[in-house]
Amino acid sequence: MTILIWGIPYPTHLINKPYMAMAVNLKKLLSILVLIIAFVLMAPDIASGWTQLDTANVYSRSLWNQDNVTPQEHQELQAIRQRRNREIAAVLNESQRRQLEHFLRSGHDLEYAINTLDINHDQWDTIQAIMELSALKTKAILYRHSLPVPS
Repeated sequence: MTILIWGIPYPTHLINKPYMAMAVNLKKLLSILVLIIAFVLMAPDIASGWTQLDTANVYSRSLWNQDNVTPQEHQELQAIRQRRNREIAAVLNESQRRQLEHFLRSGHDLEYAINTLDINHDQWDTIQAIMELSALKTKAILYRHSLPVPS
């Protein structure tokens, strides 16, 4: 008589049953370990915990949840956001500013609010440049103060 273990036939007179149970459990544990290692190696973003978002608002918002921001860093990041908001407001007309304010007060983030606005191509390009410049300034501050900078 033979027993199938993982698709391999083994004669029963050659199998010591307690050791065989340990061997099967060991194979299962090793398989799980290999799957975990493969998952971690194939998903470095998940393993490192960083998101790949590229806006100054998201960077600064994620830092407030941590206790590693000094008052000076907080003030510098806040100044970048305030200047970004003033520059964006200067690009928009009064109706668009009211719409933007409505979206932001409704709980939407800045990118969603801007994407939802009815703006022309020149306004869009200008706002995207402002957002990119703000993100670069935020990265520079985080780097200068040795804070974690998402790549």
